[in-house]
Amino acid sequence: MKRRLETSSVARGICVALLAACATLANAADAWQPRRPIEIVVPSAPGGGLDLVARTLQSVIQQEKLSAKPVTVINRPGGGGTVSIAYINSHEADGHFVTVQALPLITNRITGLSTVGIDDVTPLAVFVTEQVVFSVPGNSPIKSGSDLVQMLKKDPTSVTLGVSSSPGGQSHDAAALVMKGAGQDPKKMKVVFFDSGGEALTALMGGHVTASATPAGVVLGPSKSGSVRMIAIPGGARQGGELANVPTWKEQGINVDFTTWRVLVGPKNMTPAEIAWWDNVLQKATASPEWAVAVKRNLWTADYKNSTQTRAFLQGERNRLTPLLGELGIAK
Repeated sequence: MKRRLETSSVARGICVALLAACATLANAADAWQPRRPIEIVVPSAPGGGLDLVARTLQSVIQQEKLSAKPVTVINRPGGGGTVSIAYINSHEADGHFVTVQALPLITNRITGLSTVGIDDVTPLAVFVTEQVVFSVPGNSPIKSGSDLVQMLKKDPTSVTLGVSSSPGGQSHDAAALVMKGAGQDPKKMKVVFFDSGGEALTALMGGHVTASATPAGVVLGPSKSGSVRMIAIPGGARQGGELANVPTWKEQGINVDFTTWRVLVGPKNMTPAEIAWWDNVLQKATASPEWAVAVKRNLWTADYKNSTQTRAFLQGERNRLTPLLGELGIAK
């Protein structure tokens, strides 16, 4: 009887060991690794805020050796981000293709610019939040946000505003909120839309627009050279560092509190193994010293969220932005 019990115990032990081995093999089979170069697609021209995020991520992944395959950055501007999403979705369920996106990922569908939204991609990460900076040429008679507001109140059509987003995107939303806060109709704004913050600033410095609303990171260099003057940010509180001398709109009598964010999404129907690989890589990338340096240099605020958190975040932003754009008169 004792021998039979010992034999039974041994058999159970062997079974447990075999099950553990099978589980290990299954996990190994389920694990995903890139088999070809990774493409990070930017929905704007080179030199903009989204481009800065993508190229920083590329550099960190390669510097930290987080991918065995090369990482490339490809610019596919157009349609406020819809061209880049169409491109990655032409590689459905393929984790080698991802794109950096901002508010138009949500607002394009709300405004009717696109039928594609957050349900048509795989959320992977929130990276950072970023201030939208209102600027004027360095030689402009406009010295402050208050000066710009007075011009808008006197004649809204006298101000041409260059924004680095599609209709309903981050810079357009910020500008519309300022117009509304000044007691003006946002629909009367004369807005010129550019494919990147860099293009909007070029137009500003060339005298083609009165003022611009762009991500903070792209305006810092021109402001240091005196080519442009930063006059206001729509964030809830004054920032430190390079933005310490830029007053908020609230300080200038306009009750606006608004920032933008940068996210990474993949094509629809990515596998759990692909998502897990990106979660691991992005957590390590955003915790690296090089990423921290870039956050400070580009005036970002670190705000990493993993894939699960990002999905919930984007759904919350859709719920927040839908009534806001309706109130601003730019929802379909």
